[in-house]
Parts: sequence; C-alpha cells; structure tokens
Amino acid sequence: MSSKKHTLINIITSGSQVAFVGIVYYFLYKFLLDELGVKRLGVWSVVMSASSVANLADLGIATSMVRFVALYDHQKNLKRVPHLIFTGVILNLIIFVPVCLIIWPSAYYVLGNIIEEGYLDLARQLLPFSLICVLLNSLAGVYGSLLDGFRRNYLRNFIFTLSSIIFFGLSFWSVKKFGLIGVVWSQVVQSLISLLLCVAISMKLFRFNPIRWRWNSYIFKEIFAYGIKFQLTSITGIMNEPVTKMLLAKFGGLAFTGYYEMANKLVMQIRGVIVSANQSLIPLMVKESVESKKNQYFSVLSISFAAVFVVALLSLSSVNIIGVSISQIWIGKQESIFINILLLLSACMFINLLSAPTYFSLISTSRLNPVIQSQLLMAALNIGLGFLFGNFLGGYGIILTWMIVVIVGSLYLLKSVGFKTVLSFLQKFYKTALMIFILNILSIILSRLYNNIAYIIFIVNICLSLSALYINLVKNKKSLH
Repeated sequence: MSSKKHTLINIITSGSQVAFVGIVYYFLYKFLLDELGVKRLGVWSVVMSASSVANLADLGIATSMVRFVALYDHQKNLKRVPHLIFTGVILNLIIFVPVCLIIWPSAYYVLGNIIEEGYLDLARQLLPFSLICVLLNSLAGVYGSLLDGFRRNYLRNFIFTLSSIIFFGLSFWSVKKFGLIGVVWSQVVQSLISLLLCVAISMKLFRFNPIRWRWNSYIFKEIFAYGIKFQLTSITGIMNEPVTKMLLAKFGGLAFTGYYEMANKLVMQIRGVIVSANQSLIPLMVKESVESKKNQYFSVLSISFAAVFVVALLSLSSVNIIGVSISQIWIGKQESIFINILLLLSACMFINLLSAPTYFSLISTSRLNPVIQSQLLMAALNIGLGFLFGNFLGGYGIILTWMIVVIVGSLYLLKSVGFKTVLSFLQKFYKTALMIFILNILSIILSRLYNNIAYIIFIVNICLSLSALYINLVKNKKSLH
C-alpha cells in the first residue's frame, strides 16, 4: 500500500471512529436523559471530570510513544520498540496507581462541596469506578500508540469503535437494572475490552511478549525527558475542563451542568473527528522534521491548517444552523440553555481547532515549551475569571470564562510557530475562505430568525460553501503542485 493511500485511510478511519462514537453518545445521552433526568446526567459529568484529574499522572507517555515509534521506524531500528512499549507501560503503572489512590479521597471531599444534596451519595459511589476507567484507558492509550506510530491507526480505530458499541449495549441494559451506576460499570468493561484488544493486536502484528521483562533505562530517560514537560501540561490541564464543570455545578446547578455536558459532548465529538484526523499526521510531521525538506513549497502543517479551517467552519456552523431541531429531538423540547451553550462553545472551539495542527507540529518536533506556556496561561485565566464571572453571571459566567480561556490559549499556540508559516497554504484562496466564513455566519443568524426553514438554510449553506471551495481549488490547481 502506498504511503499516501495509507495516510488517507488513517485520516478517514480516525475521523469516522470519532464520528461513530459521537452517534453512540447521541443516542446514549437521549436515553439517559429520558431514564434518569438531566440532574443525574450532570452528576455523571462532574464525577467523570473529577476522575480525569488523575491524568495529571500522564507524562505524555502515549503521545511520546507515537513520536518515538515513528522515529525508530524511520531509522529502521525496530528492535527497540518492544523495550519502548514495556518501559512505557511500567512507567504508566508506577505513576497512575498511586495518583488514583490519592485522588480518590480528595475528590470524595471536593464532591461534598459542589454536588447538590440528594445526589452526593450517588456521586461518591461512581467515583472509584470512574478512576478505574482512567487507569485502563491510559494503558490502552500506550498500546494504541504503537499502532499509531506504525501508521496502523485504522486498527486502533476499529478497536475503539467496537468497544463503543459494547458500551452502548451494556449501558442500555445496566441503566434499566441498576440506574446511573450501571453506566460507569459499562465504561469499566468498555475500557478493559479496549485494553485487551490493543494488547492482542499489537502482539500479533509485532510479535512481542508483553509480560517479558524489557525495562530499558536509556529509553526510560528518553521518555522521561520528553514526557516531563507533558507533566506540566497535565497538571495545568486539570484546572481547565474539570474545573469548568465543577464551577458550573457550583454556580449554575446540576441541570445547567447537564445541558452543558450535552452541548459540550456534541461540539467535542466534532472537534474529536478533526483532531483525530490531524493526529494521524504525526508520523509524517516527524519524518518531515527529520528530513528537513527545504524544497517543499507547503508544509504538512500549513496544508492541515487549511483543511481544518474549512471542515471546522462547516461542521460547527451546521450544528448551530439546525441547533433548535437538535434540541427538540435530543432533549425533547426547545431548550434555550442548550442552544445558547452550543453556539458559545462552537465559537471558541473553532479557534481552538485552528491551533490543533500547530499543537501536533510542536509535539512532533519536540518543542513543548509553547504548549506548556499556553496551558499555564489557560489555567490561570480559568481559575481567576471563573470565580469572578461565576459569582456575577452564574452558569453563563463560567461559559464566558471558558470561551476566553480557550481562545487565548489557542491564539498563543498559533503565534508560537508564526502565523505566516501556518497560513501559507490558506493564503492561496484567502478570498474564498473569507467568503465562506461570512456565508456561514450569516446562515447561523438567518436560521435563528427563520427557524422554520433552518434545514433549507443548512443545505444552501453547504452547497454554496463547497461550490466556492471547489471552484477555487480547480482555479489554483497548477500553482498548488
């Protein structure tokens, strides 16, 4: 299989996997809302976010694996890969297990200060199982990174798609029988299946024994030197989305948090499709940085930025054009909180997505300082502005804070590699890009004013945007080669 075809398959399957998981969550959230109510959905959201604090133990091991596996593959030094994986797994366990044991009692206490009376016991019951999910997912990520590094992303995508189907089926059965805690039990099973399948497929493809002792001190130093900077991003990262949900529960209430969770899940699944496709390009970025091709007119970074601009703009605009219909179908009514949050999150996530290619470019070239600095900046803003705006504006104050945090952090990352470098490909059709941008903004406004024809506006917007893009690409075809 040619390199280009391999890359295309990885991009398509990565995007498709996240999109499929999004569809699964769409039906799951509708089911949970009908069965349990929005407040219990809010409890689940807060507990899972509190448990994700355990990711402060993540030294960027899985991400560093992708980089080093791709590097060893490029250098034809595959004998080091089994040592790399074993060392990464042991390091992961050494760090994650103690951290989870520390977070359990800490989060147990914190939940008592943010969860409404009547729901606290339930939240505390969910906590240990959600921590187990975090640990299992971190181990699955290490083995999954082996597949990513060898550009076998499509296999990892298949594993996580299959486990999502199992999760949905188990949740449908267990919620009716055990209530909300059944969802978390189903998540534990899903995480375990993902881990076992990642290990089994990695063993079959690369013929190594996962329990054979292969600790390598030199590789440990490589992972640690690269990953210790990621530790800072993890520590500051816990002050972002998890803190946002905790502040929402405190200042907006569990119902507001539940609607936020649904809107956020929809936006984050769109983001996940695009980010996952971009992540598939890390091996190409590593190869490009090693070979330092001076004769390339456009870099992988600049091309991926242009693609993200178009795809993110069209997809995020589309869900807002038909946002009222989504609310009516998903929630059962025209819920203004959900619709408004969806629009606000989409606006800031569009800016965030534009920084995704930059983020992966920095990772592939081992330039982690800008990533750390942006996370520190975001964390400081989130804590400081969150309490200020939350006290005055309630739940919407926390949403406003999150918007500012995401936009500032994203622009900082874009600036770190230079706007000229990032925009070089997009500048080839900047007039069309501007026209498409304005068209999508106008379509969102019109859909709010004339909601009865929102689907017509949606179809017209997609057709006009894609037509303008196609005409421009055909016009500039020769100059792009």
